Amino acid sequence: MKNNPKWLFITITIIIVCMAMTSIGRASPTTIAVDPSEVKDLDPGQSFSVNITVMDVTDLYAWSINLTFDPDVLNVENVTEGPFLKQVHNTLPLPPNINNAAGFVFAGAIFMIPLPENGATGSGVLATIVFTVKGSGVTNLRFELHKLHTVISFNQILIPHTTTDGVFRNVAPTILSLEFIVAIVAIVAIGGGIVVVLYKKRTAET
Repeated sequence: MKNNPKWLFITITIIIVCMAMTSIGRASPTTIAVDPSEVKDLDPGQSFSVNITVMDVTDLYAWSINLTFDPDVLNVENVTEGPFLKQVHNTLPLPPNINNAAGFVFAGAIFMIPLPENGATGSGVLATIVFTVKGSGVTNLRFELHKLHTVISFNQILIPHTTTDGVFRNVAPTILSLEFIVAIVAIVAIGGGIVVVLYKKRTAET
């Protein structure tokens, strides 16, 4: 039986699609995350730190992030570069930009020239950010900007990735004032008295 070009094309297409799906299924997506992802129950004046981590990256040569927050709840004290890139080669940290009025912090780092043959691969800490609690509330620690770069044939290439934001919360429980409690009790008491009066009135009429 002669080969049918149509069926041959369909067979090759199916094989290519299956190979692509298998490759996608095995790939581990690169992720930038705030670690820990949640910080809570700290009073104004107290400080804490979070790490900006990268997971499952290959040949990382440079990174930059812009993290936003509610300046009424948190302020940034400082940001320092983590060890992930430095373990491979000397780095040049990008000048950090801390803006506690607008509620953002920018940080980043690149390899110094001459560039290493290979970038940083795996998972690790890109930076550490120290916050001071300013007030009570809830605020996301959100990646407004996030870039990862590798180098291929002397060209900077963006590395596709996802992000995992963080959150801070220290909302105090609502405390009812004495005046409010007395007002509620009075309303309930008056309401109960009205019900009793109406009940007695209806009973007398019947």
